Amino acid sequence: MRIIASLVCLTACVVCFGQATQQRPSSELQLAVGDDGRHFFYSIPHPEQVRRAWIEVLDRPLLLDRKPVAIQANGTLDWEWDRSSLNDYEQPEDNLEVSIWDPNGETLTCDINTVMTSHPGGIVSGATVGGRQQFTPAPRLGHTWVRAAQGMGAITFDAMGQDLGQSTKFRMDASRGGRCRQQSFHAQVLDLAHVRITVDPDCLQSPGILLVTTSNDTEDGATVHVASKSSPKLDSVSPASLPDDLRQDKMKLILRGRGFTKDSLVYAGYYPDAGDYQTDQLWPETEYVSSTELRVHVDPAHAGDYTVAQPAGEKLRFWVRGNEEKWELSQPFDVTLRHTSRPLPNGRLSESDFRRWKPKTAIVTAVSPFPIRLMNEHSPKELAVSIRGENFSSEDKVMFSFGSDVNNDKEVRSEYISPTMLRAWLPRQFWRKHAVCYCLVVETKEGKRYTRQVDEKGGD
Repeated sequence: MRIIASLVCLTACVVCFGQATQQRPSSELQLAVGDDGRHFFYSIPHPEQVRRAWIEVLDRPLLLDRKPVAIQANGTLDWEWDRSSLNDYEQPEDNLEVSIWDPNGETLTCDINTVMTSHPGGIVSGATVGGRQQFTPAPRLGHTWVRAAQGMGAITFDAMGQDLGQSTKFRMDASRGGRCRQQSFHAQVLDLAHVRITVDPDCLQSPGILLVTTSNDTEDGATVHVASKSSPKLDSVSPASLPDDLRQDKMKLILRGRGFTKDSLVYAGYYPDAGDYQTDQLWPETEYVSSTELRVHVDPAHAGDYTVAQPAGEKLRFWVRGNEEKWELSQPFDVTLRHTSRPLPNGRLSESDFRRWKPKTAIVTAVSPFPIRLMNEHSPKELAVSIRGENFSSEDKVMFSFGSDVNNDKEVRSEYISPTMLRAWLPRQFWRKHAVCYCLVVETKEGKRYTRQVDEKGGD
């Protein structure tokens, strides 16, 4: 049984109910609470002078529930009051996260037959913005990919991430053929979602794969493919543009360059080393013609009814792979997709056919106030939060969440200010220190009210 402290309610007119009469009271109002707020013991002096009495449960200042009690000198009450306004899934280690639902995003569903279906609109970006007891964001980098040539000078590029901060620590993994000392790369955090990475020339002297990660997430990061000097050269793709409604099985391209071999393979996508079908744009078949010419098409078995822009995008990116053991990879070449007036077909994407394109979706780069502290009974009912970022639209929705339970997700009132600014209002009751208390309230026949309060111990 929890021990409950008894205190005089701050809103009481007087401490002692008996002071409202000409008689000296034999005792004051008394209230004791046990069994985690389910069992109540109370005492009312001079019950003959009382019109009505009740017990209130508050998460100050919010009234959660109330229940009448019998007017008697000594009474008990067993009561399962309404706890719906208190979240049973809150945990001390909870972090508060903000995220954006964007119409340009994508929501994926998978049915019992493992058929994956894509629906427009989805959560596209987020940030950890507060902690219930301790603010513990988990910085990580996304799948940024950069090609560098063996022997070139220093390179600098921007990488995407989440929860980045000035205290974020980064590391270099050179276990896949590359060579790089930890002190030979530098990371400058620009905001919550961007970091500028500089790789010194000594890291680019040997071909291989370099991976920059955060210290707490060593799986995902920014990849630098140091292509060997023997890599093929891709100079052009013909035609250089295609209508976006062209069926994939009708696409035929000629690639010209130097250093092609019978083992050369053409890859279509932004991440040649990913080894993940989700990042592929097409599955081209490569036909070797000569050391300066390759031809590609898409096998009808892989093409289905899809167009070259299914899902929709602005360009196709092509690379030529050489000997993978020597880290041979050409520079990329982009084929423009011309928009046509005819609508693209909408189809179900099977698991094997699902491909992820990179539309311009919302990105959260800063939040104010930051971090967002737990609110209390003196805080406003809603906290105004400014969200800065990129690619915001008037259809974007702001979500706040904590923990892993869906009951802890909430869409909040928000306002579109500009493509780089949203304003949202976080309800106090969603992110606050709880102040649960129990009050015995009596009303005399003369209309005067007296209270006795019990604060719940062990709360926030």
